[in-house]
Amino acid sequence: MLICVLLRALYGGLAALAAAFALAPWTRDAFVRYGKTRRAGGRAAGALARAASMTVPKNWFAHFYYVGAATGAVLALDMAGWGWPPAGLVLWAAALLERLGGGGGSGSSAFAASPGAHTGLVLALYNTHVAVRLAESVASQPATDAAMHVGQYGVGLVFYVATPLALAVDSCAGRGWSPVPLWMALAGTALFAYASVHQWRCHRILFRLRRKSLQAARGGSQPYAVPSGDLFALVSCPHFLCEILIYVSLWIATGAQATTAQWVVFWTTVNLGITARESHRWYRATFGPRYPRARRALVPFVW
Repeated sequence: MLICVLLRALYGGLAALAAAFALAPWTRDAFVRYGKTRRAGGRAAGALARAASMTVPKNWFAHFYYVGAATGAVLALDMAGWGWPPAGLVLWAAALLERLGGGGGSGSSAFAASPGAHTGLVLALYNTHVAVRLAESVASQPATDAAMHVGQYGVGLVFYVATPLALAVDSCAGRGWSPVPLWMALAGTALFAYASVHQWRCHRILFRLRRKSLQAARGGSQPYAVPSGDLFALVSCPHFLCEILIYVSLWIATGAQATTAQWVVFWTTVNLGITARESHRWYRATFGPRYPRARRALVPFVW
């Protein structure tokens, strides 16, 4: 299906671009790092320096979750048959794209199957995740002066527009899709719950430290402290680890059959892996011998 190919190409292309930018020091400084790890200006000159200086407030992360919540809700309602035409506006548009691309079929008949209960489960879990992140960003996360590159902002918006469809579209293709075993749906839901709870706890730890750091900075003392508690005992970026596990859980809930969802996991792992490496290096450079030597960047006991 053409829409599946386009979505997979999107995630693969973004992962390749992020990896390429992370290799060179000046592109890493300008385009990859954000928040506390970002170095103003990068190492470029001329037009590249101007491009590197195009930033937006890191507080705009909340925009991602507004977009994700709206897109996920629209798709969930659409696949429940609330859209127009009766087959659902999003499915109809995807089928039209398939037809224009020479895939054959007309209207929603380009899809061999309608979304099953497992697709509803995956979208419900995804929408729950985005709703929690939106609530955290709006109500709990302290505002800071940190910045991110405008390119990162654009990628985030694209991700949260595309991902709900990427999680659901494979089940509509109807090509060799088998019923999802109950145990896999339950396993995916259990992993989702585990990762979500720990991510919420780790975010609370970071938010609490951020409030203290803002107060310390105003008082002229050391603005940063070593995070501790929950999964911080194992890795520097447990909230990133939990984010990856959340998307793995959504893939498992499809019966581990959704190839496009695998590409979502791939992009999330590459993107957050790069960011976790930068954060881990920053922690070690900032705190030196005070930072726990056994703590890894992202994967407990491994890396």
